[in-house]
Amino acid sequence: MSVEIMAAGVDTELVIDLTAWDSFADMKAELEKNLHAIDNYLMGSFISIDVGSKSISERQLREMEDILLDHGFHFKDLINNHSAQGQNRISINKNNAEILDSADTVLICRNLRSGQKIFNKGNMVILGDVNPGAEVIAGGNILVMGALRGLAHAGALGDEKAIIAAFRLSPTQLRIANHITRPPDGESIVVNNPELAKIRAGKVVIEKLKI
Repeated sequence: MSVEIMAAGVDTELVIDLTAWDSFADMKAELEKNLHAIDNYLMGSFISIDVGSKSISERQLREMEDILLDHGFHFKDLINNHSAQGQNRISINKNNAEILDSADTVLICRNLRSGQKIFNKGNMVILGDVNPGAEVIAGGNILVMGALRGLAHAGALGDEKAIIAAFRLSPTQLRIANHITRPPDGESIVVNNPELAKIRAGKVVIEKLKI
């Protein structure tokens, strides 16, 4: 298993080494293999991926992030020394993730712009909008007291009873546990009522929120 675990205080960083594989297909297969081998108690951790000197496209980065999410993990950095300046850490998002280590409900009193990512082990309430390109990830429920137009992942540690609710639910992608839904490409959804997303019969369903 090519996984390096680095502890810094109470934080644990996982790094998966994919430098020995040349093709992207082989890298994805090795990534899957390593994720299956990681102990369950580390589920929900942020993982960095070391690809050495290989060039990785934005689409390939997104594919690897999707693989991590499918296994209950979250992407942190791409470690890459493709540039002439030597080794770099490149995040999919320009800003680092804001990690809130609380099992309780946290309150975020601001709008989230593109590139911002927030993770909390418990529930999350956002008094503001989640704009396209922003991501909110919670081990519990997510409530957005505004417009949800970015990505939201509730039950990120495997809780299929988690919900996502928003006053205006128009996300680029919704995830609950390992279940995913997104609007069809090119389709714009206009919502005028508060809505709630939850798992029913193994699928993410959206219904009106009665308040």
